[in-house]
Amino acid sequence: MAEFRALGPLEATAAGRPVDLGAPKQRKLVALLVSRLGQPVPVDVMLEALWAGSPPPSAMTSLQSYVANLRRALEPGRAPRTPTRVLHTNDRGYLLDAHVVEVDVHLFERRAKAGWQAWNRGDSQEALSGFEAALALWRGEAYTEVSHSVHVAAEVARLGELRLSAVEGRCAALLAVGAHEVAVAELEAFMQAHPLREYGCELLSLALYRAGRQADALAVLRTNQRRLGDELGIDPRPALQHLEREILSHAPALDWRPPPAAPAPAPAAPRRTPAAARVPAPRSRPVSETDEEIFVGREEALRHLASVCAEAARGRGQVVTVSGEPGAGKTALLRRFAQRGTTAPVLWGSCPGHVPTPPLWPWQQVLGTAGTHLPRRPVPAPVAEVLDGRTPGPLDGADADAATLRRFEAIVHYLTGASHARPLVIVLDHLHRADPGSLRLLAHLAESVRTSRLLVAVAYRSDEAAAMAETSAALARAEMTQVELSGLTAGETRALVNAMLRREVGGAAAEELRYRSGGNPFYLRELIKVGDGEEGRGRASAVPAPAREVVLGRVAQVGPVAAELLSVASVAGRAFAVDVVAEAASLEIEAALKAVDALEAAGLIGEDPQRLGWYSFTHALTAEVLYQSIGRLRRAHLLRRIRAAAVPPRTAT
Repeated sequence: MAEFRALGPLEATAAGRPVDLGAPKQRKLVALLVSRLGQPVPVDVMLEALWAGSPPPSAMTSLQSYVANLRRALEPGRAPRTPTRVLHTNDRGYLLDAHVVEVDVHLFERRAKAGWQAWNRGDSQEALSGFEAALALWRGEAYTEVSHSVHVAAEVARLGELRLSAVEGRCAALLAVGAHEVAVAELEAFMQAHPLREYGCELLSLALYRAGRQADALAVLRTNQRRLGDELGIDPRPALQHLEREILSHAPALDWRPPPAAPAPAPAAPRRTPAAARVPAPRSRPVSETDEEIFVGREEALRHLASVCAEAARGRGQVVTVSGEPGAGKTALLRRFAQRGTTAPVLWGSCPGHVPTPPLWPWQQVLGTAGTHLPRRPVPAPVAEVLDGRTPGPLDGADADAATLRRFEAIVHYLTGASHARPLVIVLDHLHRADPGSLRLLAHLAESVRTSRLLVAVAYRSDEAAAMAETSAALARAEMTQVELSGLTAGETRALVNAMLRREVGGAAAEELRYRSGGNPFYLRELIKVGDGEEGRGRASAVPAPAREVVLGRVAQVGPVAAELLSVASVAGRAFAVDVVAEAASLEIEAALKAVDALEAAGLIGEDPQRLGWYSFTHALTAEVLYQSIGRLRRAHLLRRIRAAAVPPRTAT
């Protein structure tokens, strides 16, 4: 009698007609009931979920009113005083009758299961159809209205993992049927959003190899190996190590061959396809969401991105910049937006910092992804050259400028023209690392964005903004909007701690972590990993090695004089007077003031608006790292000098 769609914003139909689910709290009530279809939901659970644990005296009356409204909406033809068939009451609470209610969650699970069964039979085409049918049901986060409730969080996490597994299964099936280029584009975007999923890494490496990109395939494996070692302290699973050896030796087993016309009988357990057309087998069981994939807060930034995206879709293209200090969560914000904030294709380009890249590397990624979404659109020769990594022969002077302009014009025309048929989102991540040509192309594109249906979102480190001065000026002329990410709020910090530890922690413990980290998401995550989140333990825990290395790397970039001044300031405390620290460090005041300007530009310190000449560390963690890097004897010596400099000498009487 009733159908519900919960894989995104809640929707319902009754007797084939849409149902108005009412006000937000009433919608939350429906979502809670749907998440436990066929099971009674206790009244106290409903009250806690609808009123965030603090129901008013009138809550019970409101709840009964919501239930009555829903019964009328879901059974519009039911006669008065006749039994309800959809929403029942019993001695344990309220429940939706599973015999007369259908939910898209269950349909997704059935279709995904059919996909895996076809895969196990060796029927790659049927598996692909099953996975695509399952994934087509998703419109956003499951149980959106109550996804953050403790009563639904586990179910949301379970469905999210099933969705990721289905995406991997679809990509495996794409490889098995020979759609290597399509699989590359899908998997590159997938791994940008979920960099620690090893099965996705294995699939992407094989897809790149079969697409004739052996070097890129090896780079993916080695980046994964380095990330696992640096972030988790573990080695890649044996299958990844074996794949690397096979790629290096050009093993024939990696080559694709058409699947057999008559698939073999289904085995009792999952198996690999024949070696000649091998695709990595999926994990035997899914893994839980990693700490790095937990996302909290940034609601205002996400709303802004959604707003400019909608404006671009209406024909007024937009440029938006996302900036912040290292670890502020710029990439995570853009991934979240790409996953849940837009239905337009997202063309993602990134500028890595660990390896040198060829000219126009981020644009090569963007154009490659565009090709998968625009298979019927002709690719101009200059665009094809970028995709192939080719550059024109040696030119100089006016000829070189003319060749560059023609190439840029072709790329801009290709992208803006494509957006007229379908809105597109271009993401350029880590733009502060981009080569000069990539920055010039972005500035050239910005001139044409306003007459397109493009949203161009770029992310860069605020302490590296000086390297992009010319590009920033060009973006400003294109009427760009800006998103500056600061630290997480107290509430967001506590939400992150609770999500990572999977339990509630006290406000004092969360506030202590926020004080040390300044709300920086990267520092927060590292501190949460080494501590237990209990009151009194946040400050006692040691600074984790990844956070320490990031801090020391940032300090090293400001130069030796500024770094020395900052080290001495760490002995003075989180707040310090520049003249006192300069004297203790034996620095001339002019040199100290120049160093302070550099430190402030790097985001390491901030000026006290109330006290002239006073500054404070942006993050207490920075002061901790520097303080711990100074020997005990030197710390004692510096402390005496700081005290002497802070107390003016007495005059003789």
